[in-house]
Amino acid sequence: MYIIKYSMKTVNHQHIAIPLEFNVACTIYKLSVVEVLQVFINHVKLYNLIDKTYDEGFSEAIHAIIFYVRAKEQRCRSKAINKCEDTFNNCFHQLYTIAEPKNSELLMVKKREYAEHAIATIFEAIERPYTSSDKIYLDEYSYLKLSPDFCILCEIYNCYPKEYLEYFMGSISLADAHAHKGLKLRYNNFVFDFFKKIATGFGRDSPSVHELSEEELDFYDLMAELPLKLYHIRGVEERFLLLQKVYHLHYKTMNKH
Repeated sequence: MYIIKYSMKTVNHQHIAIPLEFNVACTIYKLSVVEVLQVFINHVKLYNLIDKTYDEGFSEAIHAIIFYVRAKEQRCRSKAINKCEDTFNNCFHQLYTIAEPKNSELLMVKKREYAEHAIATIFEAIERPYTSSDKIYLDEYSYLKLSPDFCILCEIYNCYPKEYLEYFMGSISLADAHAHKGLKLRYNNFVFDFFKKIATGFGRDSPSVHELSEEELDFYDLMAELPLKLYHIRGVEERFLLLQKVYHLHYKTMNKH
């Protein structure tokens, strides 16, 4: 992973460090980093924090937030709601009402629609020290659009957007996933499962079919042969390191073009 160090006086909370393994995964699946992160942001919904009913894509996205917050060492009361606590509590009561068992037959898409008014009210009322801008730039030309839900979840848990995004990206490693899969071992990584959904077109506007270069065709031929070549290697760590070496080499090759 690329690690950028800052002194306490120069920390840039807008800068997003993109892990190498995430870049590798996006390259292999011919995905745009911006598009994948935007799909993640778009599926982070405050309502899904309340309603535990499985909601494809949305459940995985909110659990990424939940797991990151739980793992965070220091947690304190949000300052964002100090001046609107009554409004905040009333809106959350509305969300809990929508999620009541009596509404269990409603489709999740409908329940999320019903929740939009309460979420918009919270968004207008809270202070936003962690999400002062609705945009966060990855580079000079590309940026991510932060949704009201995403901003609210940053504010109530005192997190900068980069924290959630870097946790999401840092949970993805093709070499690790494929090493487990090749040995038929369970791989309990809901973030990676969500990434695989995105890779097959879930939540994306762009088509999932791309033209392949000669280098890519050679690489995918190699990938088809790898299971047989790795068959005698029964250790997950050894498989991981060998797959990682192959995937990183392909990543470097593609980035020469």
